[in-house]
Amino acid sequence: MIWWPRSLRRQLVLGVTAIVTVVLLAVGVLSVYSLRTYVGTMGDTELSRSLAAFSHSFHKLQLKKDEAEDAVDADALSAFVGQAPGNLIAVLHDGEVVQSAVFSDGEPHPAPRAVVEALDSLDWTGAGPRTVKLPGLGAYRLAAEPAGGDGDGHMLLCGVSLDSANQVIARKTVTLAVIIVVALVVTALGTVAVVRYALRPLRRVASTAAKVATLRLDADDPRIHARVQERYTDPDSEVGVVGEALNQLLANVDSALAELAASDRRTRQFLMDASHELRTPLAAIQGYAELTRQDSAELPPTTEYALARIEAEARRMTGLVGDLLLLTRLGEGQDLESDDVDLADLVVDAVNDIAVSAPEHHWVTRLPEDPVWVRGDRARLHQVLGNLLTNARMHTPPGVTVTIGLDIRRDRALLTVTDDGPGIDAELLPNLFGRFVRADKSRSRELGSTGLGLAIVASIIEAHKGAVTVQSSSEETTFTVDLPLAPASQLV
Repeated sequence: MIWWPRSLRRQLVLGVTAIVTVVLLAVGVLSVYSLRTYVGTMGDTELSRSLAAFSHSFHKLQLKKDEAEDAVDADALSAFVGQAPGNLIAVLHDGEVVQSAVFSDGEPHPAPRAVVEALDSLDWTGAGPRTVKLPGLGAYRLAAEPAGGDGDGHMLLCGVSLDSANQVIARKTVTLAVIIVVALVVTALGTVAVVRYALRPLRRVASTAAKVATLRLDADDPRIHARVQERYTDPDSEVGVVGEALNQLLANVDSALAELAASDRRTRQFLMDASHELRTPLAAIQGYAELTRQDSAELPPTTEYALARIEAEARRMTGLVGDLLLLTRLGEGQDLESDDVDLADLVVDAVNDIAVSAPEHHWVTRLPEDPVWVRGDRARLHQVLGNLLTNARMHTPPGVTVTIGLDIRRDRALLTVTDDGPGIDAELLPNLFGRFVRADKSRSRELGSTGLGLAIVASIIEAHKGAVTVQSSSEETTFTVDLPLAPASQLV
């Protein structure tokens, strides 16, 4: 549901408060209803008592009279006893009030004319007690009964004022409402405090998980040392179970990362050692092949061709070994120098070099007038440009235009290499900067690529705290190198 809060703390507070609210409202309604019932019962009891006293006094008065016409004198009712202050008594004949009296703390007095008219308008035949709003007097509980005996068709009417009872009920209702509101506020605040205290271990567990989530697991030391404190791993509590499970998970992941890091170090060391060891035999193979070919006039053509192929493959293997050794050193943070390098000047040199070896392509530069200084290794950055340009030359057909652009955006230098040749297969793009990844045949016109060129580019740029990305379509492919500019204070 949209209105239901997502926070567990708010859900608990809202749920407990809602339950307490329903309970308190039910208790309040029942209390008010019970009070009204009790007051109503007491009012009817008082009404019956007053009506009985009125009937008794009326009969005594009738016994003193000889003629029915003079059964009731003008002020006889005001002398009746047994009535409480606020009570109303009246004698009705043929449905009309012929005599009435209202009792108060002072002397009784006849009912006001408006009250008499209201009583005349009511039908009392067979009617039980009823509540009526009388003008000027307020709410009254009224009951009537025949005079009986020789009352000659007279009816006796008695009323008990409900104003005092209604005021008591109103005061009790207001008091109860205030108590309910105070109880709800106290319940809400208490629930917030209790829930906050109860969820404190959960927040500790969450903070540990958040801390682990920010760790660089691809760093040199990918170990996870963060753990949930022992006091928050009590198996007898739900939060403790979660904390212990998280600790076990972190321990398993930490063990796996440690093994992975050790394996990666062993692999790098193996590659470094193997690259060093392979250099000597490869150099010997290439040297002996060149030495033997010096006497090519005395060699059969097939032997001379075989030796030429041995030289070429030895050179290719030497280059592959050099690339693997470079990747290993870059992974270890080695083989990099730090100096101020003008990228614009570097682009000019790299484009001039590639234009000589690949005149069948169109090489276009778009450079700013001012130098673009970055902090890094000039030779390695030149290698990045060389690899990107060589990649464009090898995997695009003749006649393709390659545009090299350089821009400055805030504190970053953006170097782009764009060609309008065939695009790269979309399935290959996510892994394009991996090792031994070769481009699709639609972009490749030559063999001999080792698949390490772009991996070297990514490693060098990452070592310079930059990033390299690629975007490709069927009409255009763009490699973008993002490098931080050198701080102005460090430029000499």
